[in-house]
Amino acid sequence: MSSGAPARALEHRAKVAADSAAATDAVRAAGATDPGRVRDQNEDRFHLDVERGIFLVVDGVGGHAAGEVAATVARDVIVERLEQNMWSAEQRVREAIALANNEVLRRASAVPDQSGMTCVVTVAVLAAGRVTVGHVGDSRLYLLSADGIHKLTHDHSPVGEREDAQEISEAEAMRHPRRNEVFRDVGSAYHEPDDPDFVEVVEAPFTPNQAMLLCSDGLSDLLTSEAIARTVRRHAGDPPAVAQALIDAANEAGGTDNVTVVYAEGSRFAAASAERTVLAGSGSESNPGAVQRLLSSRVLWFTLGALAGVALTLGLLQGLDRGAPAAVADGRRLVVGGTGPESYSTIAAAIAAALPRDVVEVEPGEYTEAVVLPSGVSLAARVPGSVVLVAPPGREGWVGVTADVAANRISGLHISGRPGASMAVGIRLAGHQLVVDDVTVEGFVGVGVDVQNDGDVLVRGSRFSDLHGSAIRTSAGAKPAVRRNVFARTVAATRPAVEIGAGTAPLLSDNVFAGYKETEIVETVPAAPAATSAVRELLQRNFFVGGLNHGR
Repeated sequence: MSSGAPARALEHRAKVAADSAAATDAVRAAGATDPGRVRDQNEDRFHLDVERGIFLVVDGVGGHAAGEVAATVARDVIVERLEQNMWSAEQRVREAIALANNEVLRRASAVPDQSGMTCVVTVAVLAAGRVTVGHVGDSRLYLLSADGIHKLTHDHSPVGEREDAQEISEAEAMRHPRRNEVFRDVGSAYHEPDDPDFVEVVEAPFTPNQAMLLCSDGLSDLLTSEAIARTVRRHAGDPPAVAQALIDAANEAGGTDNVTVVYAEGSRFAAASAERTVLAGSGSESNPGAVQRLLSSRVLWFTLGALAGVALTLGLLQGLDRGAPAAVADGRRLVVGGTGPESYSTIAAAIAAALPRDVVEVEPGEYTEAVVLPSGVSLAARVPGSVVLVAPPGREGWVGVTADVAANRISGLHISGRPGASMAVGIRLAGHQLVVDDVTVEGFVGVGVDVQNDGDVLVRGSRFSDLHGSAIRTSAGAKPAVRRNVFARTVAATRPAVEIGAGTAPLLSDNVFAGYKETEIVETVPAAPAATSAVRELLQRNFFVGGLNHGR
């Protein structure tokens, strides 16, 4: 199904969500385009045909109506060639883009008013569980899964090359004054299909758990990849809503260019995203703007002042960032410490009876237990903060909670190390798909959360207060996401807040560090003086109260 010739209404800022939403057993898709809030004309074009597995975005470049002409010519030629299902997908993609290039060049040479018109192109052919992408310029194709978003194409631009090489961040690339320059296009010079440095071809698996998004730079120049992923997840299962929501978001961010999206999702993408959201407790994403506005207000942090504001800050963070309830779909709640006949007297007894997807829910009280979670079983305080885990006096090497398998969530606990009853580790994580949410760790604890492998780990919305050791430690290639936590000190630090082992790469974002000196926040192990700049980069997306001179 094609978007067809663009309606004239596009030239008058009317939003157009294409009448091209489609569905098969495998893929559902939709496309939309809009001129934005600044441009009078829309020089973008798109096409999608689920039945044939063809998805295309074209962004025209040129004065007057020339960009519109270049984009229309390229779209029509590419679609016509791809519909002839001969040869391999890669050969068809290369030939289609080369034919379009040469036709745009011929038209530009023949019509003076269209001289110099060009376009950029991203096309995807989906067949037999694989996507073949042909790409020229700075439009993009993203692959999405329940675990995140990945840009499959490379921007053929000076700024894009630096971003892809990680010389500059995504945010810096989006703000760069040369971000719209490209060194590859369709239409400025004659090309053969196999010319080097012309068509970039990328192939990748495409499973029912994935989605893909093709877009013009009118979207990617205004929304970060994470913002795009959040919007997609919010509307997953409804492709027309995804397409329109992305366009609306680009316009709300300024709408400085035409914006076009083509979105396609596998049959299980929405369900997989929903499961991941429940496991990660990311209910706060329904209102990310409120959290971001709160955290980005420097006035708030200076007003709170040093440690006097930590309690209020913490309350605000928890109120805005608390995740979904600990229950997992289809699982049971096994109650510990309750008065009912089915209540368990100890956490260990409930865990022994638990099955995957069950939640062990603990009533308020103090528990002297070392907890080891089996696969798929979550542990939660019925009232967050009211369940206190402590070590027996005089026991060395005590670990409060161990999760070394998969799919565990630890929520609402208060882990307390005391004089004469210290803990070696509050929570040890050595598995996959692990979430620590709304947990407090304080006092005589050697390591608050110890992440020991490269599994999918999230530590969010938690508090680390006056620890005698490190709050977070990573080793064995760990790459945990550490988000929206509070690290607070009222006494001199003996260990850094975050201890990063060799070969590990935690993601620290939107955390509050209160009462720490700059040199006390992060330490690399073994110590590496050359890592200073990397540490500063790591801390850029965090917030600091008291003891620091570290502006944003």
